[in-house]
Amino acid sequence: MVFGAFAGALEDTVGRSEASGFIALVGMAVSEEIKARYLRVAGPRRLDLFATVDAMIDLKRRLGGDFYVIETTPRRIVLGNRRCPFGDLVKRSPSMCMVTSNVFGHMVAESQGYGRITLADTIARGGTGCRIVIDLDPDAPDEGGQDYFGTGDV
Repeated sequence: MVFGAFAGALEDTVGRSEASGFIALVGMAVSEEIKARYLRVAGPRRLDLFATVDAMIDLKRRLGGDFYVIETTPRRIVLGNRRCPFGDLVKRSPSMCMVTSNVFGHMVAESQGYGRITLADTIARGGTGCRIVIDLDPDAPDEGGQDYFGTGDV
């Protein structure tokens, strides 16, 4: 996979932190395109909470992931994943997880106004699966997640 090789080379050249920042920018651009595509199909200006969760799961399924819903409430979404869309390459390039963080973060923030993405467990860090916690309340306890804010009215 070209993206995986690129991410690995970038990490080797500039370090994991800088590579994560660059990959985050790529993830943001990808999330804008994905959001636009789902909105064209769905029709409304914004996806509701459940449509957003469905879109995230569908997107990752189309990319080869095996994401599933653990919990969905008005304050929090928890997703699991049994198979990384990036395959075994993610084990050598954990910065690729920033694509998931950014795509999910921007999708949730644009539909709900705010989202904090915490990659609680990841295959990239040696886990057997991933656990992604998405807090929809900015006052929820922060477990080291990344905050995302919407750009318009919710």
